[in-house]
Amino acid sequence: MISKNRKYNIQTLKYCSYCIAIFILWLSFLPGCSFPPSPNKFLKNNFEEYKIKRVAVLPFYNRSTTMAADGIVTKAFIGELYDSGKFEIEFSGNVKKFILRERIIVRKGIGSDHIKLIGKRLNVDAVIIGCVKKYESEGKKETTRIPVSSVDVRMIHADSCSILWIGQNYRRGDDYETIFGIGRIRFLADLSRIVVKELIDTIP
Repeated sequence: MISKNRKYNIQTLKYCSYCIAIFILWLSFLPGCSFPPSPNKFLKNNFEEYKIKRVAVLPFYNRSTTMAADGIVTKAFIGELYDSGKFEIEFSGNVKKFILRERIIVRKGIGSDHIKLIGKRLNVDAVIIGCVKKYESEGKKETTRIPVSSVDVRMIHADSCSILWIGQNYRRGDDYETIFGIGRIRFLADLSRIVVKELIDTIP
């Protein structure tokens, strides 16, 4: 017959083993939980004084190796900016009409005269321009390829042409991975939405 003390010791040993297993699992989880740092940003000291209410988002310039990445990321940025509720956004169709009418080539940049003209014609307080630097998947095997996205965006005051905000964000799909592959972003479209949302979150 097993004594009460022995029963107690067996139960204690099982409990300690359980605690040790949980602790080891917790330690293995910690390294994978280190989320990427915040995006790089510049914010003008007196940003709030400009009282930006309405903005125009120009089509982003594509420097990546993926065709149509500019359209995908621009659309994602406008959608996330709208959801944030931070600004009123000029209809993208009107922005494109203005660019065509003024014969602006986005990849060659946009001058202060055009920025001021956008402000007056479209009645916006600021102009947002961006560049897609990376939009691709890395890796040889299709099943293990990792999406990579890098986007630079800036906001320019339409009247003074002062740079009010700059955001730069580079992310890989496995930046958000914890243990057992949990949290990994597997599709470029999903990663691009996260990238631009993180950028928008840095705007007051």
